[in-house]
Amino acid sequence: MKRKVSLVIKTAVFLVMLAAVLLAVMVVTERKTSYMKNKSFFEEAKKDHLDVLFIGSSHVINGINPIDLYEDYGITSYNLGGHGSLLKESYWQLIRALDYCKPKYVVVDCFMMDRNYEYVDEMYEETPEEFRQAAISQLHLNMDAYPLSKLKIAAVKDLVHDPKIQYQYLFDFIVYHNRWSELEQKDFQKLSGDGEYNMLMGAEMKHELEWNTNDMTEYNPEERLPEHTVCEEYLMKIIDECQRDGIGIVLTYLPFSAEVQDIQSANSAADIAATYGVPYINMLNMDGIIDPMTDLADPGHLSSTGAKKVTDYIGGWLSENANLIDHRGDEAYSNWDKLGKSYNKEVRSLSIRQRLLTTQLNMLTLGKTSAIVYVNEDSPALQDPWFVHLISNLTGTEKVYEASRNHQQYFMLIDRATGNVYEAADYEQLENMSTAMGEMTYIPVEKRFRLLYLTSDEDTNFLYDDEHLKDDVQIMTYDNENGEILSHIYCESSHSYEIDE
Repeated sequence: MKRKVSLVIKTAVFLVMLAAVLLAVMVVTERKTSYMKNKSFFEEAKKDHLDVLFIGSSHVINGINPIDLYEDYGITSYNLGGHGSLLKESYWQLIRALDYCKPKYVVVDCFMMDRNYEYVDEMYEETPEEFRQAAISQLHLNMDAYPLSKLKIAAVKDLVHDPKIQYQYLFDFIVYHNRWSELEQKDFQKLSGDGEYNMLMGAEMKHELEWNTNDMTEYNPEERLPEHTVCEEYLMKIIDECQRDGIGIVLTYLPFSAEVQDIQSANSAADIAATYGVPYINMLNMDGIIDPMTDLADPGHLSSTGAKKVTDYIGGWLSENANLIDHRGDEAYSNWDKLGKSYNKEVRSLSIRQRLLTTQLNMLTLGKTSAIVYVNEDSPALQDPWFVHLISNLTGTEKVYEASRNHQQYFMLIDRATGNVYEAADYEQLENMSTAMGEMTYIPVEKRFRLLYLTSDEDTNFLYDDEHLKDDVQIMTYDNENGEILSHIYCESSHSYEIDE
């Protein structure tokens, strides 16, 4: 009898250990992107800290920054957007999220409302296979973090047609068990609960710029989708759900380089908003929200500076219309303050040094550091419309265009402590400039020799270096408060503005 009891105990212990090992293997091999993106959602939802939810595609992930929204307006929110997410996917993302929290408002972006197919694993008959596989992969971002439940099963069956593909969302070990060769330290950190996670409450910022050379499609307010689509149907389901639950809802169409079908979608979304009596913010049809030359990371997605502007606009609308509580200063929300400091530190770092000079110039518009820019009179940069526009966008003046037209040297100093902007073209001099570094003087002497010095120290010339005579662009950054020099970068603009490490 004792032997049987011992055998039962040993068997039970073995099975428990085996289960623990299998669970650990599943946790380690699982792709962490969904966990990283949604970890803070579950934590903040549990605390009832989320007043607003943003849903939509990558336009939302890259276009709305909850940390900026909190810092500027005190509104707490989460970005539940998914790469490639159709409105059908957004509907299920919202339904699952409502299992964890009840926000005051939901903001849903209507991009891709023209898509008219039932399943992400089938799409249209003529859809290339690589697009279909990309959609299958992207769906994991919104699915994997949620535990198996009847609701998740219903979502998967509604979104995916092939039962074999359905299984990979319900039991993701099927697709991740062979990731051994890809494993990194972060894969093991999840076992202890110390894994990396998204620190922007679900958002992902794109900092590097791509100059949009596409002609912007003229906006025609009369255009409409030629047929009622699946995505239109699910947008109406989202509205129905929010109105039934007493949740405020706002529809948006975030700005980007739109094509005809996007304009059709935006106008059809306006019709749906009017039918249901819900607010609609169509930024495709609004001038002055973004600058396409500085605020698009690529034709389809906002840069971090574009996201700042869009977030500010939506924050202003919510503050005026949604009657939300300003949580700034509330100790219960101290984690949001910490995340804000962390993001500001990242932006400051990107303002000090970036891989591309063009990106760094754009990041300087966010004001985390002060800057000095000097460009030689024969510099190709001054004949580059994009570069000249970036400088003008930074200073808020058109002085650089004067230097560009006349092939003159150009100097700029923007001091955040005083709010002063100083500029000079050709052989203009600037004396006693007030800066956080102290009073400064700029004197151009000849083509490749100019002086920039503290008025109290004429012997130290900040704009001359024998080793960098070939570099036609210089940029210095310094601390807004104490004037400490943070970086001094030399760049040869003919090399695509790449900065040497």
